[in-house]
This record gives sequence, structure tokens and C-alpha cells, in this order.
Amino acid sequence: MKILGIDPGIERLGWGIVEKNGSEFKRVASGVKKTLKTQKEAERLWEIFEFLDELIKKTKPDAVSTEKLFFAKNVKTALVIGEVRGVILAVAQKHGLPVSEFAPLEVKMAVCGYGRAGKESVASMLKLSMNLPKTKPLDDETDALAMALTALVRSRFP
Repeated sequence: MKILGIDPGIERLGWGIVEKNGSEFKRVASGVKKTLKTQKEAERLWEIFEFLDELIKKTKPDAVSTEKLFFAKNVKTALVIGEVRGVILAVAQKHGLPVSEFAPLEVKMAVCGYGRAGKESVASMLKLSMNLPKTKPLDDETDALAMALTALVRSRFP
């Protein structure tokens, strides 16, 4: 099974594709899609939609995993993240892909065994679980890979 994990963000959208073969996990591809602050929000959301649409066509994942909307201290940030999540859900629906959503605590629990683990702990556990890029990935990419791994570990997909 191959999962596309997505860490929603409008400036930096983390993505990672993880495949499970037997008991082994393999990072197929991953990265960060960046949009420019100088663009209108609608243009940025459309750019994200088109990027994910092409990524799904190219990599053919079996399902999508993303972050549940959580309450943020910054209301404006929460609203924008909600809009990006809407784009993610729409593109997944377009391709008929099931979506699994996880809270950050669930991801940390699945990857590290401890729900309050820090980002460094998550990154270290990912290194032990799969092949990561030689260069240190951005947090957004690491979060997306952790999201995909969580979906595979939790087996929330048919």
C-alpha cells in the first residue's frame, strides 16, 4: 500500500509518499511545495490544488493522510490551514482516494510511542523506519512522512 501524507500549509505544504511492503516501510518521494506570499490567496490555493493533482496522477497513491484541523492560537492561521485542508480533501475526492486524518498527538504516538515527542524525536524515528533524503528535510516534509507512516501503521484504509 502506498500513502500520500500531507502536512497542510499555504506557504509550505509538506508531502511524502510512503509504501509498505510486508513489514518494511519505504519513502518513495517527498518534498515541500512552496507558494509565494506575493500571490493572492486564491492563486496560492489553486497552485496547491494543481500541484497535488499532478502529484497524485504521477505517483498513484492508494490513499491520502493529512492533519486534523486543530485549534490554533492564531485564528487567521487556522482559517488558512482549513482552506488548504479543503483543497487536499477536494483533490483526494477528485481521484477517489480515501482520506485519513490524524491529530499531531496521534502521529507522535504512532511514530515515537509518546504523544508529546518533539520534532527531533519524530525525525529520528523516521530515520530508523525508512530511507530519508541525504539532506535534512524541512519540518513540513518530515511531518508529511510521519503522517503517511501513521496511516500505514494504523491501517485506517480498506
